[in-house]
Amino acid sequence: MTDLRVFTRLNHLLLSLIAVTTIAGVMRIPPDAQLPVHFDLFGQPDRFAGRDDALILMPAFGLGVLVLFWAIGRFSHPQRLAGGIYVLNAVLPVLLAMFLAFQVVLVFQFDFAIARVAAWSVAALLIVLGNLMPKSQPNRYGGIRLKTTLADPANWAATHRFTGLAMMISGGLLVILTLITGEAPIVFVGVLAAIILPLLLGVLYSWRMARRGRE
Repeated sequence: MTDLRVFTRLNHLLLSLIAVTTIAGVMRIPPDAQLPVHFDLFGQPDRFAGRDDALILMPAFGLGVLVLFWAIGRFSHPQRLAGGIYVLNAVLPVLLAMFLAFQVVLVFQFDFAIARVAAWSVAALLIVLGNLMPKSQPNRYGGIRLKTTLADPANWAATHRFTGLAMMISGGLLVILTLITGEAPIVFVGVLAAIILPLLLGVLYSWRMARRGRE
């Protein structure tokens, strides 16, 4: 895998599903309806927008991310891009799936706490990234980019194996948390912990490994 695969069948399918869901929203939601577009820490909507303005957000985000990834693949130096190609190729469909999930909840108004949907999206991203991080190599686009990892390929490999495992565990624990409770403040803290703790542990692991190498 040597190129950034942006226009794949999966990505096209996800974008198409976002478009279909948006059209369904236009058909089933009254034109004068006000839809939530932002939520507070308690999971309550605190900002609303008209139907058309609210429905266009997720398609716009999806297209924007697609263009961003295309630009990275088009204008980045191949050698600089190669180290993180596995991660980038996996992140794009996960992001599109996340936008689709938010659009489905917005249009069909399923009885899911929005905090749960956001947490599931983060958990999926953590699990996918955690699985792929050991395959990454030193690069400028993603990973634990420290002096210790960039200067030593062995340190990079070990740190990303450790951090990847920690991310998969944190993603799984986040899913379990959302099954136990949908309280937005608790889920919000859980999401932050699931993101920050694996990265922090990875940094500490890299520093400790580098220190042992100097002794």
